[in-house]
Amino acid sequence: MHSHRRNTRGIVDELYNNALKAGATRIEVDVDFSGDEVVIKVKDNGEGMDQQKLEEVKKKLERPRREELEDYYGSLAGQSFQGTGLSLVGMMTDAARVKTSPGEGTEITVFMKK
Repeated sequence: MHSHRRNTRGIVDELYNNALKAGATRIEVDVDFSGDEVVIKVKDNGEGMDQQKLEEVKKKLERPRREELEDYYGSLAGQSFQGTGLSLVGMMTDAARVKTSPGEGTEITVFMKK
């Protein structure tokens, strides 16, 4: 199985769980494997985010890829780097886009090269 297909489930699970935490009653998940990248979009009708929370989420999603961190820190410490939540999503993907409106929900789209 290709690693991008294995990683997809963890990414979807994390984005889905965040939507539930935001009080969503409707969650749309779209995964597109066509082309040279995987595109994962999760859209919900949860509470949305204010500007401060949006900036926090963007920082987590813009983390360096997991392989880069493991190469650097793993060689220094001799052990694997572990992340959680949206930070982990950020490490497993190449780019992310977030659209949100307080009280109206959030749409997070992540891109991962195959």
